[in-house]
Amino acid sequence: MLVDVELVLFIGQTYRGLDFFSTAIVLLAQLFNSTPLDQQRFQVLAQPLSGGSWKLLVLEQLKPSPACWQVRADGLVNPSLVRFDFSGICSRYIDSNAYSIRINKNDLATSHSLRLIQEGGKLLLLGVPREAGNAILVASAALTNAVNNKVGGDAFLALRLAPGWQLSRRDYNGQGLSHIYFSTKALAAQANSNPPLITPKGVVPIRVIPYRPMR
Repeated sequence: MLVDVELVLFIGQTYRGLDFFSTAIVLLAQLFNSTPLDQQRFQVLAQPLSGGSWKLLVLEQLKPSPACWQVRADGLVNPSLVRFDFSGICSRYIDSNAYSIRINKNDLATSHSLRLIQEGGKLLLLGVPREAGNAILVASAALTNAVNNKVGGDAFLALRLAPGWQLSRRDYNGQGLSHIYFSTKALAAQANSNPPLITPKGVVPIRVIPYRPMR
């Protein structure tokens, strides 16, 4: 039987003389490990939203068929899992509870957020620090005029991971969890300047959901 475990970290507060923001990062690095994944079973997508914004979506193919996504002739991607009951066939990761950044065995879920930012002719997936600092390039995709005209509805844009990056699974005590890392062993990615961000205060819940393996 799988049980959901909820882990609550107090970010930006002091308790018994300890800075919980920095302490939480250390605790996460010690608490979780990662397991390499078959990259061919995953598709990293950017979903266009109203107002020119984008949403990150990661799809996983658990069983060979039916296909969870289809690559179109124009290079865009249709997430076909919306057309059938994908339980046990596909997994999708749609928010910060489901994916985060891991660099050199350090879990950065509490210090960096993943954001899609359009810059010139490219769409960039960046790891943006919650405090002042440079963002980290994680993945990107070209935005041509043809792509801009066709994106919409069921058309999603496929992102390519930057050199040295891969997807891995968060695990706890050897048990795989329903959380995907954008991970790298050496931070060789290009840094991009971004304005300082304010560290959130209060309670930030991080749900630890065991991963249900394919049978």
